[in-house]
Amino acid sequence: MRSLTTVCARLRSVAGKVATLVLAVSMGTTAQAEWQDPLETPAMKSLKAPFNMLLDVASAGNRLIAVGDRGHIILSDDDGYSWKQAKVPVMTPLTSVYFADPRNGWAVGHDAVVLHTNDGGENWVKQFDGFIANELVLEQAKKQKAEAQTELNKAKVMGNRSRISDAEEELENRTFALEDAEYDYEEKSTKPLLDLWFKNAREGFVVGAYGMIFKTIDGGSTWTDWSANVENPDRFHINAIAHAGDNRLMMVGEMGLILRSLDGGNSWTQTFSPYEGSYFGVLSLNNHQVQLAFGLRGNLARTESFGSNWRLENTGTEQSLIGGTDRRGRVAYVVGNGGAFTKGIDQGQKWDASVREGRTGAAAIVETQSGHFVIVGEQGVELVDKSGKRVQGAIKSLEVKG
Repeated sequence: MRSLTTVCARLRSVAGKVATLVLAVSMGTTAQAEWQDPLETPAMKSLKAPFNMLLDVASAGNRLIAVGDRGHIILSDDDGYSWKQAKVPVMTPLTSVYFADPRNGWAVGHDAVVLHTNDGGENWVKQFDGFIANELVLEQAKKQKAEAQTELNKAKVMGNRSRISDAEEELENRTFALEDAEYDYEEKSTKPLLDLWFKNAREGFVVGAYGMIFKTIDGGSTWTDWSANVENPDRFHINAIAHAGDNRLMMVGEMGLILRSLDGGNSWTQTFSPYEGSYFGVLSLNNHQVQLAFGLRGNLARTESFGSNWRLENTGTEQSLIGGTDRRGRVAYVVGNGGAFTKGIDQGQKWDASVREGRTGAAAIVETQSGHFVIVGEQGVELVDKSGKRVQGAIKSLEVKG
């Protein structure tokens, strides 16, 4: 998740994950003589899809799936050397992708779009968009304002000045939230979703700008606005969500926002952050005992107590860090702007930074079955080894599905 001057923001929010580069490229390169609704226009076939901007990459069994600008979704079955393009019903920029199992996956993006596949990423269908999101947010805002008004009435009856003051402040906040929701609904203004996580093929969360969070328990057929269960009164952007073992989940966002859940996402509370800027990503190492949250200007926070205590680490770079992965649970690899490639050994306690060849902005990184890494970002797909050097071999697109 999740600054408009960031060169390549995982490009993870209106103020983070989908920053200037995403917006600039999306608006500039997808402009057409006649406007077409990106939610109603299938992604265009392109043999150049692996070389255009991509914003996330994930594993689905032995397959890799990358998503990005113009609704592009590409698949690789040979550790990133060759790719084919999936059939996608929208051309809105896609920001993140997650697979619950080798066949069932979801992708999210601008216009609060949610796409689903049940065939390993070959074909996708739209399940959710910003217009549905606006309806759910408006319904929730009305309910919360009514609850705040009821609380104020009770406080006045009791004559408790402190409680009255708190209730008045809460009602004011809920009134502003309702006004915003009414505006978005009436003006058909949509916001981007920035990340997602699924427990299995039925239960999962999608998160995004202005504190958006929606939950499904039926594989995405229906969704519930979950923001009332999240301690985020200022509606900060939620840029990333990650599993942290058992029923533990963690989310990060702008203004140092760190949220954690101990009950599988049913409720979320804020935890102290050692840094007040935006976090674009959160990574839980394989043994789930360590979490890393990273963001602007090379800032990276580490915790061994599931967020009860955090410590800022020296990553060796001042470039914004956007995406990360872990290797065998002890070595973390984090990438970002300006070719940043930093490796954290001993479960992220010691860091060694370098700059990738080409110095292009990177959005996400994943390890392949062969042991090298696939990085996606500003210029599409890159293959690198554990030192950040490019792996030899041509990257090409083999097939564009009809």
